[in-house]
Amino acid sequence: MSFILPVDHEISLRLREPHHAEEVYAVVDANREHLGRWQPWPSVTNSAEDIRATATRSLRAFADHKSVSLSILLHGKIVGGTGWHEWKDTTDAMGVRFASAETGYWIASQHEGKGIVTRSMRAIIDHLFNDRGLHRLTIRADPDNARSWAVAERLGFSREGTARHVFQLNGRWIDNHIYGLLAEDWQGGQ
Repeated sequence: MSFILPVDHEISLRLREPHHAEEVYAVVDANREHLGRWQPWPSVTNSAEDIRATATRSLRAFADHKSVSLSILLHGKIVGGTGWHEWKDTTDAMGVRFASAETGYWIASQHEGKGIVTRSMRAIIDHLFNDRGLHRLTIRADPDNARSWAVAERLGFSREGTARHVFQLNGRWIDNHIYGLLAEDWQGGQ
């Protein structure tokens, strides 16, 4: 199974597969403290085998149209991750249509502030709205993670509120700003 989403002449997004586990793990391990400030998963990612197991589950979810886990590649080297989950593109028995997903991202500390995430997210948003026909996309960001929510705002997402105590991390409950973007409002994040 393969899926590659070109972003530009430097960046591409590649479906995370089990054979990428060692390379992904090396980036996560080198950035464990940096990533662990914002997310719980780095603290339970202790080996390439953990990444391999997650990638295997992710491939099943991709095949079932539930989620997609992608690696961000800069000049062919993994520097971060992105994708989408809570992927709903169905019409129920009553004729109610759902066409939405939630997206997120992470990047190695040495690549922050270079526009890599913003450029990657533009490609994902274009793909989801233009190629997949989704209508709504959501991003959640820790209120203390200014770089993360700045990406959402730069891309034209509207802050719709704050969900309180979404998960516990390092002994404290974490809130999430909730950002939403509709297909009809997407103008390429210019």
